[in-house]
Amino acid sequence: MDQFHLTDEAIFDIDAIFLYLLHKANEEIADRVVTELFKAFYRLAEIPNIGHRRADLTSKDVFFYKVFSYLIIYSPRSKPLRILGVLHGKRNVARILRRRSRGIQ
Repeated sequence: MDQFHLTDEAIFDIDAIFLYLLHKANEEIADRVVTELFKAFYRLAEIPNIGHRRADLTSKDVFFYKVFSYLIIYSPRSKPLRILGVLHGKRNVARILRRRSRGIQ
């Protein structure tokens, strides 16, 4: 995983997504979503500028990239690419990011 680094928050988010989907849907769907997230991590590491800023959610220097209904939050200028979180778009993303702001540069 030299191309990207998952923060503790991102690992927690991915685990929570997997467990939620495992409970609400099934293992196949949970595996598929997590697999697609990891494919996106590798793609973002190769082309970090494909994401976009969301001034409505944070003023921090982070980009967002959507996979299904999930927002990948990452630091586009970091080497390796730093994945800061993965949150469902219907959650209060701005509030969660404010709470996590200590880890966001």
